[in-house]
Amino acid sequence: MSAVKAVGVRVALDRKPILHGVDLAVAAGSWHAVLGPNGAGKSTLLKAIAGILPHDGEIQVGGQIVGKLSAKQRARLIAYLPQQPQLPGDMTVAEYVRLGRTPHLGYLGVESGTDRVVVDSALVRLDLTTFAARRLGTLSGGERQRVVLARALAQQAGVLLLDEPTTALDLGHQQHVLDLVDELRASEGLTVISTLHDLSLAAQYADGLTLLVAGEAVARGTAREVLTEQRIAEHYGARIRVFEGEDGRPVVHLIRRRRNEPHGE
Repeated sequence: MSAVKAVGVRVALDRKPILHGVDLAVAAGSWHAVLGPNGAGKSTLLKAIAGILPHDGEIQVGGQIVGKLSAKQRARLIAYLPQQPQLPGDMTVAEYVRLGRTPHLGYLGVESGTDRVVVDSALVRLDLTTFAARRLGTLSGGERQRVVLARALAQQAGVLLLDEPTTALDLGHQQHVLDLVDELRASEGLTVISTLHDLSLAAQYADGLTLLVAGEAVARGTAREVLTEQRIAEHYGARIRVFEGEDGRPVVHLIRRRRNEPHGE
């Protein structure tokens, strides 16, 4: 298992500052959700942790400084799933999942028996064995999500970064994907960091939350500490009510504006 620590992370894109000294501390084996309105810098933070974007400040994964690692070393520690992964339509499921083994291949890039066992196990864990010969272009959105997760599992990295993993999925598939990630976290000892737009889902699955606004972390803590009515109304500009669910975690409901009610009330 790998803990993640970020101190004073700053990122600028095209000379425009996006993150302004963000701190983050995620315990090994936990699930941490990064929240915030559009343009807050959530995806940028994940890309910085993954080593995809240059940054100032320091990011450590498992005690190692990400900025000092080679791409292959980072891939052994971190599996990053973007919002819209590019899946070659002509590639089969098995071929795509096998790409997760790339960081572990030797100099000649020859697949070993261990690599094949790991890939087969990932296909079984994600219930994809019967899909192994299917072309990626023939899969549904939910099936594609499972394939992407299978590749990440085959990568055997200790940290899983998920950027909006439920985007474009219906309710059933959202629940399936998040339950699956939670099961993998428990069984494989993964440390998960995800961005999520749905605040109630974040409260249900994450152990800790960080709220980003305009590139700054304005709140950190448990769901009950972070997801208050006042804070959500202030930073999201939304009229909401926060209720306590059966498990004690907050549930966020939008409140419809009454007819003829003036805007801003």
